[in-house]
Amino acid sequence: MKNKEMSRMLKWVAMVVIGVGILCCIMNIAQFNDRNLGLMVGIGFLIGGSQIMLFGVIAPLMQRNQETSQASVTSEDLA
Repeated sequence: MKNKEMSRMLKWVAMVVIGVGILCCIMNIAQFNDRNLGLMVGIGFLIGGSQIMLFGVIAPLMQRNQETSQASVTSEDLA
């Protein structure tokens, strides 16, 4: 149950970060160049939010895989 809560919280944080990134990009889209700090910060938030979302999806799957491998090792030890 704890994995689902962590995953849900990470997804919400990622959505908020992506929302802030979209807002920053929209507010600073007028000058589309690399010297526009607001636009670069917005793009950074978009990339960071997508990575947080990816981690929120993958982390519980990795923990579940680790738990099943540990369970199979203990069942082999008992046999």
